[in-house]
Amino acid sequence: MAKTAAFTPPADEPLTSKEGWFRWVQHDPRPPKLRLDWPHLSPVEQAAYDDARLDYHNDLIVVNTPTIQEVVKTVRRLLIITGGAGTGKTTAITQLGRRAHELSVALRNPMTGPRIPVVYVTVPPAATPRMLAVEFARFLGLPLASRSNITDVTNAVCAVLCAVRRHDPRGHP
Repeated sequence: MAKTAAFTPPADEPLTSKEGWFRWVQHDPRPPKLRLDWPHLSPVEQAAYDDARLDYHNDLIVVNTPTIQEVVKTVRRLLIITGGAGTGKTTAITQLGRRAHELSVALRNPMTGPRIPVVYVTVPPAATPRMLAVEFARFLGLPLASRSNITDVTNAVCAVLCAVRRHDPRGHP
């Protein structure tokens, strides 16, 4: 029986890179086939089946609760999310980026070719504007010289995002 693969991005493609984000958006967790014969499986088969079920449940399926709905509604108007540790900021914002924006953009505007409707970065609370620009560049996979100033970094990021947008004949993001 094939084991359901939990989403684990390669070490060189974290969620905060365009490749890692794209893999995560495209990942579609599927539940393992229900095994009614579980009591009759060998211990190895039972363990493999249990692992597949645990992988599926560990894949963080988010229930569309009123709280998640409110977060999506509110966050669509915000640029930055703040809050205490463990309050669900990362879960809420990644789900918003994936479901409420990236996948809905793809459904509304089907096209082939490059598309980057979401840029996902994380920065510490005391981040400088340059640190934020560098994280955008890192997400896009842009090479940066250690002495790049904020203007150079920002211009490089904007150039890539504008070039990707120009590939869409309708000019949609």
